[in-house]
Amino acid sequence: MRGAWRPTAALVNAVVVVALAGCSAAADVTAEELSAVVERDGVAFDSSSVPDGVLRRLSEYKVVLLGETHHLREHWAFVATLMSDLHDDGFRQLLIEAPQMAGWLLDDYVQGGPLFPEWEAPPFYERRLSAIRAFNETLAPSERLHVRGIDANEEWYGGASDFQLLFGWLIDRLPPSEEVDVSLGEDYATATPAAQIEAIEALLISLEADRSNLVESWGGDWYDQVVEMAEVELASIDVRAQRREDDNDGARAREAVIKQLVDDRVAECSCSTVINIGGHHAQKSHLMGTEQEWMGDYLTHKSVVVGGSIIVVGFSSAETELEEGAGGTPWDILESESPDNELLRVVAETWPGRTVFLPLDDLLFNERTVAYNSEDVIYVASLKEQYDAIIQYGLAHRMPED
Repeated sequence: MRGAWRPTAALVNAVVVVALAGCSAAADVTAEELSAVVERDGVAFDSSSVPDGVLRRLSEYKVVLLGETHHLREHWAFVATLMSDLHDDGFRQLLIEAPQMAGWLLDDYVQGGPLFPEWEAPPFYERRLSAIRAFNETLAPSERLHVRGIDANEEWYGGASDFQLLFGWLIDRLPPSEEVDVSLGEDYATATPAAQIEAIEALLISLEADRSNLVESWGGDWYDQVVEMAEVELASIDVRAQRREDDNDGARAREAVIKQLVDDRVAECSCSTVINIGGHHAQKSHLMGTEQEWMGDYLTHKSVVVGGSIIVVGFSSAETELEEGAGGTPWDILESESPDNELLRVVAETWPGRTVFLPLDDLLFNERTVAYNSEDVIYVASLKEQYDAIIQYGLAHRMPED
C-alpha cells in the first residue's frame, strides 16, 4: 500500500440462494446422504493440535482464509495452534479483523511489546493474541509470526478518536522530526468529516515533502507505516460518513478497504498468510443474501496477488456457552430450527462433542443444494460456492467483547 492509496472497487458476482426460517424443503441432499459423507470425509480432533492431514491440505495454499463466528475462546486457541503448526510450512503472517490503525501496536504486542493501558481495547486483544505472543517467545526474531489489522477504522473501534490516540503513540515512539510537524491537531477527533479529510491530506503532503529525511530518521518500514495509517484513515473517514448516510454503501466501502489491505499485506510478505475474519466476509459468494462482493469472493476469483492460491474454511459451533460478561445467547444446534438434513446438525450428530474438519470435496456440495444453519436462518445453496471446507467445534465459549 504505497503512494496514492484508494480502495479497490467492489464487484458483484451473484449466486442464487434460498433463505428459509426453519425450513429446508428446497435442499435436495437428504440426511442419510449427508451422514455418509460426513462420516467418511470428516476429521475429528480435540483442537490442541491440528491433524497432519488437515495441515497438509491447508499448507498447499498461499492464503488460508478462516471465516469465524466472533468471540469464541476455542477459536482463538485454534488459530494460535494453527499458526504454530503451519510455521514450518512458511506461514508467518496472521491478518485479523481489527482496525488498521491498531495494526502496528498489535504486532508490537506479539513481538513482546506492551499494549498501552490507556487504550480501552487491550483485554480484548490480550485474550485473543497472548498464545501467539507466547509462541513467538520461542522463536528467533526473524522467524516470528506477525499480526496485522485489515479493517477500516470504524466507529465501533473508536473511529477518529482512537485513530488520533494510536497515531500519536506511534509518532511519540519514533525519533522526533525537526523539519515537519507530523502531529494531528487536538480537535481532530471532534472535527467534521470535511475538516478531518483536510487534516489528513495536509499530513500526507507533509510526509511526502519530507520523505527522505523521515526515512533516514525513522527507517523505511516505519515511514511506510505512518503513511499507510494516514491513507487508511482518509478512506475510513469516507466509510464512517457513508455508514451514517446509507449503511449498505458504507458496508461496501468498508469491504473495499479490507480487500485492498489484504492484497497489500499478501503482496508485501514473502511468506504464506492466514486471514481470520467473520464468516460473512470470508464467503466465496453470496450465501448470506447480500448484494455486495465479500472479501473471500474477491480473493478467490479476482485477486491477482493471491492468484487463486487460497482455501476458504467456514467455522461454526455445535454448542456455545457464554462466559461471564459475554453478550448473545447460548446456542445448541440440536435444539435449533435445523431440520434433519441440515449440514451442521448432521456433523454434530455424527461426531458428538468433537471438533470436526469437513472438506467440501464431494460432488453433492457442488452439484446439489445443502441446508446450512446460520443462527437459525437456514440457507440453501451449493455450499462449495461459499466455502472449501468447514470446521465445527463441539463446544465453544463466547468471550466478552471488551
